Amino acid sequence: MANRRCSIWTYKKIDGRWRYCKPEYGRNNKIKPEPAAAYYIRWREGNRTVWRKCRNAADATLAQERQEALLTAYAHGLTPAQQFKPVPKMVSDLLLPWLEEYRLSHREETYNLMKHTLYEFFGYWDEKGRRVLGFVSANLIEHVRRYDLLRFRQHLIDKGRSERTAANKCFRINQFIRGVLKLDPGKGLITVKDMKFTEPEVSVYNDDELAAFFKECDAYRHAIFKTFLMAGLRKAELENLTWDDVDFTAGIVRVRPKKDWQPKTWEARDIEVPDDLLTILKGMPHRGKQVFANSGGHKYTHSWDDCAAIAKRAKVEGAHPHKFRASYATRLLQNGVDLKTVQKLLGHRDIESTMRYLARAESKAVRQKVNAVRFGA
Repeated sequence: MANRRCSIWTYKKIDGRWRYCKPEYGRNNKIKPEPAAAYYIRWREGNRTVWRKCRNAADATLAQERQEALLTAYAHGLTPAQQFKPVPKMVSDLLLPWLEEYRLSHREETYNLMKHTLYEFFGYWDEKGRRVLGFVSANLIEHVRRYDLLRFRQHLIDKGRSERTAANKCFRINQFIRGVLKLDPGKGLITVKDMKFTEPEVSVYNDDELAAFFKECDAYRHAIFKTFLMAGLRKAELENLTWDDVDFTAGIVRVRPKKDWQPKTWEARDIEVPDDLLTILKGMPHRGKQVFANSGGHKYTHSWDDCAAIAKRAKVEGAHPHKFRASYATRLLQNGVDLKTVQKLLGHRDIESTMRYLARAESKAVRQKVNAVRFGA
């Protein structure tokens, strides 16, 4: 006899680890709602186990009843598979399970970018069960057209997003559609040619801007943004920097995987840093295992907001943490560090990413040479 059972499971954090557990039932034989838990139904299709995410406990109970009724009908031959038409692929049915599979196979930061993009495009249900509309109203995957993605790209650019950001968002949506429709890599609604854009010139801080910025910093934030500038770290790399990663003897800051954070393989690296930065770090208080722990000993995560606030006081336009990384790369190249070494220090996968900083680095030297030319009276 075919399997006719469908069970309900919760996915919640127990003792610091996420686990699948059976839900708790009350005296009325109804599931006790757990706000911090996610709800799933599970059943078997032959040798395959199928999971489907539900919005809440009530939705899971209803979905279980529907699925068991369908499995019973299959078992009695009332709904033979050969008589079924292909089931329409609905965004509402496929989005959450696909995102859950994506979460389990990608870094948290990458998953959050994917989730935010798909919610922005398709819409979503908030925690109170209210529908938040997305850019498109289509619920059938097959109803999403290439035209919708091209319009979404232009919509993002019109809102002030960069062409690069708009293209990346469209590629994420295309990845989701390609995945649920089981298309081969390279297939889908859009191509690289559709999303082609001109890379803007790298923006860096000049000496006056840096002097004004650091003048407005307290000792703690001075150390934070000096580390951005003198080690070229990404935001997540600085947030996860521990005292074990700093080798004061060798003068090295190491970017290494942590239990709760995984850099990409090529991003793990040793960074030779100047003595000035080591002196600054030696003067930092030890509040926890993180170099930049907050007053409670927890991970510091407010560099973006702090940077904006300090820049506003210093009257520095266009300031953000990643701009310190660009300034770091540009100054290395201006001072004669070769391109391959800069690639290694930045943790770039390919040399093309590092070459973006080359034009900005060379512009100062070209300017000096032009000024030295005598064009006559």
